[in-house]
Amino acid sequence: MSSHLLTQHIYSTDVDGAREEIFRFLKYKSYVKVIYFDGWDRFGASAVLRSIAAVLPSRRTTPELCFDRIIYIDCSEWKNRRAMQRAIAEALELDPSVMASLDEQDEEDDFNEVDESSRNEIGIVGQAIDQTLRDTKLMMIFLNGSDEEVDVGIPLTRYGNNVMIWTFSRRCLELNHDRSRVENKLRYTHAILGFRDSIKELSLSHFCGLLHQEAATIVARNPCMLDINPTIVADCCLYELFLHYNFHMATNFDWVSHASNYWVCDAIIQGYTARDISNALH
Repeated sequence: MSSHLLTQHIYSTDVDGAREEIFRFLKYKSYVKVIYFDGWDRFGASAVLRSIAAVLPSRRTTPELCFDRIIYIDCSEWKNRRAMQRAIAEALELDPSVMASLDEQDEEDDFNEVDESSRNEIGIVGQAIDQTLRDTKLMMIFLNGSDEEVDVGIPLTRYGNNVMIWTFSRRCLELNHDRSRVENKLRYTHAILGFRDSIKELSLSHFCGLLHQEAATIVARNPCMLDINPTIVADCCLYELFLHYNFHMATNFDWVSHASNYWVCDAIIQGYTARDISNALH
């Protein structure tokens, strides 16, 4: 954990309010360049970051919120560091020749049966990213689906112009009441923001509001789900949380991986949509 980690509490109980509090933090703490947002015990964090990505481009009248480039990198379905680099390169619209080097290296690794999880960044792509961002003010919004904080390969010094807001974000929803476990993983982060109290302090209506925003984020990243009612996705997410925290914690059986069976049996969803939702959530 960084010895100079700044902690800031969030008091809002909804996505829009949390987003505005983060904007105020960016305005008055402009020297902070790498910000981890923990949400409400990690719950709802990805929805807030998605909202930041949508709204930030319209805040150009505030100098601290004005960026030359804003990129939203969703690596909730974590593969490897190279896939993260590819997502950044695509967002920056790098030259096709640079993108081709990623394809060529992947093909070579496929041929040599290199384990996918161990495929790291490519130097020439990193150089192209660095050159593209030189003399540019960048905001990177990053959903990290891995178990560790990662160096994203972008200059993020206290005296530079670039800023990154990120969170740990898995495909399946989870709650994490022990923030110290997250803090112990942070090596490059300058500040951690999160709800002041436990998520248990939220009212039912506020929790449901966050749940529906999280469901909307899941739908947005999965084109196959665009025709599925977001309320159904929210119900599935809630049922998944119920299975995990009421049964998995007691039995250590992986109930969540079988959640789609229970969705069908309990008539939460019907027919082919069960498979689409299951694939998106796991």
